[in-house]
Amino acid sequence: MAKGTQLNNELKRNLLPNNNPPPAIVKPASDSSSWLSLLGFAFLAFNSGMAVYRSRDDIWSVLFVVSSFLDLLLLFYCLKKFERTPRDSPTRGHLKIAVWSLSTFLTLMFSYRVAALMPLAVAIIVWIMSLGTIGTGFYLFFIYKEEVPEKVSSEQKPALKMVEGP
Repeated sequence: MAKGTQLNNELKRNLLPNNNPPPAIVKPASDSSSWLSLLGFAFLAFNSGMAVYRSRDDIWSVLFVVSSFLDLLLLFYCLKKFERTPRDSPTRGHLKIAVWSLSTFLTLMFSYRVAALMPLAVAIIVWIMSLGTIGTGFYLFFIYKEEVPEKVSSEQKPALKMVEGP
């Protein structure tokens, strides 16, 4: 029993000095995009260009590819700005609307293209799933309110208790 208590005390001393949990590891957001993101966008642009070239005789397919590509670019731009905007900024609300609208537009476009190729029963399932996705996104973005925990000083925090083993 003494060995387990001694181990717990050693863990407390080494891992949790002053009974404070370790700080979260947060990477600072860099101003430049990573090379992997740029590579992904270059790949997307190349594929979009090839799709436009192959379907150059079908104006609706060209419009679909171009609008999807532009929508994705705008969506990722708005997401990046949204993540960097402070929580209490009024701009954050406008960016939420933009992100939800862009993702809704993209979902509807792809659902339309997929449902057009499917039998009626599968097309209905595709539309139900896409509308469920849109509705869930609306709920999570605009209705659901996350509880932000209050910051508690170290004097008010209860001491961490470690369970002793057998």
